[in-house]
Amino acid sequence: MTMKRKFLNNSSGFTLVELMVTVFLTAIAVIAIYRGYTSFSQSADAQQQVIEMQQNLRIGMYTLVRDMIRAGMTEEDQNTVLVDATRKDVKSVTFMTADASTAEFGMDLGSGGAFATDTLDNDADGTINEEDEIRIGNDDFNDDGERIRYTLNGLNLERRVWDSSIPGYGAAQTIITNVSALDFTYVKEDDTVLSTLPLSEADRILIDTVEITMVVRTTNEDYRITNNESYNNLRGALVLGPQMRLKIRNANL
Repeated sequence: MTMKRKFLNNSSGFTLVELMVTVFLTAIAVIAIYRGYTSFSQSADAQQQVIEMQQNLRIGMYTLVRDMIRAGMTEEDQNTVLVDATRKDVKSVTFMTADASTAEFGMDLGSGGAFATDTLDNDADGTINEEDEIRIGNDDFNDDGERIRYTLNGLNLERRVWDSSIPGYGAAQTIITNVSALDFTYVKEDDTVLSTLPLSEADRILIDTVEITMVVRTTNEDYRITNNESYNNLRGALVLGPQMRLKIRNANL
């Protein structure tokens, strides 16, 4: 009995104070690691959201501008083109619809038509019916792909292309999603805005420049971030988003 009690009295171990200090220090270390991880995760999420928005905006603007810059393109010596079986001044049908969120325009892409087999030297280079004559315009906006319509449908930027087999516009192609706002501002050569939308045919003839404003957001809304910043288009109207000013190079020719 005496020997057992002596053994217990000589046993070593942690006191309650030591255990409490150890637990406290461990908790501090765990909290520090957790906060560092969450901070890094939030930063990575924010960066990913920025990349997503930039990519969407870049794709949307690039596609729209690539098409719209060809608006009104036709043969240099042509003043009129055929549209829906009606011959009209090219300038009057360059933009067929022009309002704040829809732009519909035409161009003569040179699908060939009769030029491919008309036994004439259409490009005046001494050779008849050569392959490159197929690329000469055929004096209308009625062939495949010669009319394009961009519009905002809900949160989708949609592109429709003319299909001569219908005839009419084919199915909508979604260029990008999560578009909060799309704004077209139409400007005359003297830099005054054509403000009565949708534009009449008389006003559409006067379009010299189109100012495009687009706002995109991330797929998953981040409720931790509140954006109180206001954005205006190039004319000072509240629209929300970055802008691009596009000169319609075939206008006023």
